[in-house]
Amino acid sequence: MSLDIMDPVAAVPARVDVRRVAHFTDTYLPRRDGVVASLQTLISGLEEQGCAGLTVVPRHPSLAGRSGLLTIGSIPCGVANLRLGTWPMARHVSRVAAWGPQLIHVHTPGPVGLLGVLAARRLGLPLVHTYHTDLHAYADAYRVPPPALKILYELYALRLGSRPPREESSRSRRHAILDAANQLLLGDAEAVIVPTPAVLSRASLPVPPERLFLVPAAVPQRAVSPADVADFRARNGISASDRVVLFVGRVNREKGIELLLPAFARVAARFPDARLVLIGAVYERRWLDRLLGKHDLRHRVVITGQLTPDVVAAAYAGAEVFAFPSRTDTQGLVLQEAALAGVPSVLADPSLYRTGALGDAAVLAGADPDAYAEALCGLLADPVATRRLGLVARNRALVHTPEGYAATMREVYGLASG
Repeated sequence: MSLDIMDPVAAVPARVDVRRVAHFTDTYLPRRDGVVASLQTLISGLEEQGCAGLTVVPRHPSLAGRSGLLTIGSIPCGVANLRLGTWPMARHVSRVAAWGPQLIHVHTPGPVGLLGVLAARRLGLPLVHTYHTDLHAYADAYRVPPPALKILYELYALRLGSRPPREESSRSRRHAILDAANQLLLGDAEAVIVPTPAVLSRASLPVPPERLFLVPAAVPQRAVSPADVADFRARNGISASDRVVLFVGRVNREKGIELLLPAFARVAARFPDARLVLIGAVYERRWLDRLLGKHDLRHRVVITGQLTPDVVAAAYAGAEVFAFPSRTDTQGLVLQEAALAGVPSVLADPSLYRTGALGDAAVLAGADPDAYAEALCGLLADPVATRRLGLVARNRALVHTPEGYAATMREVYGLASG
């Protein structure tokens, strides 16, 4: 399917002005990821335009006392630092109803997202769903057993009062179950939002074209001084002469780390002053240590863990190249963050390269270590061309403002409520 960004104003001149939106997400602070970043940017932009938001999230001690949140009971799930919300109950819907939303916006497919779908049904409210996560790719990356997915799906269907369909698919059993889950969660939505068309090349969403909207998320610019950059380097043992290849995101399997590390080993052999900096939470430390040892990179790779946005901005400003080896992302907001700092990216996902917010203002590498290393080396070998490409990327990223993101989303809300 080919998608263009729709102009809802032209499509429906007399749209509804939605002023109160309840957002539902299974991932939230203190965890940091693309969903959290885009949601925070969206809610801030909506509030500046007079649209109030309530965010329903799994409870975490660090969130106590924060305004604008409705927290529900949660338990650590042991995967990627996620906390799973408790099973959706009528009392949760009543708490949402007491706030008086005009529309429900679901951002994730976990128990909190399921609560959002249930609340929309029970309260008779329009439902908008953003498909942030490529469920098929993640299930494959973590090798989730189909029986476990089937049990979870049947529980979802039971909670929503739906009859699980018979599995009649030529695709893998795992994908067939996920297709049925998407039908269950997205089928009632008045609007389904995708941040890029890349996800549509991997999974067929059960949504007619008139209810499918392309709305790229945006990221805010952050001011960074030379002192901030120097401080980041000093704190992480990076000398002023070191040339930094940067990665930001979960340091995990689904993000392409098994491609990046052997590729960087080849880069390190050609550029003795190159350092790879990995910023993000590490959930499988033994796995990562084995990879570092296998490729003899223990002294050439800096692992910082999860950092605050301001510190990450300083890391971008001090980098020469941004490495994005993931082939599971639906947008990759870190690409825009790097671009705003004037740093060009090397991608491994051809769909995201073709349809992402930066377009061809990046380098597409092959999904094997030799090809990916060659792309990184090409940028390091020609700093002038690299800075030129970074400037083009920055100009592309500047088009996608938080204000524009919120305004476009409000138009979608109006369509969904009309």
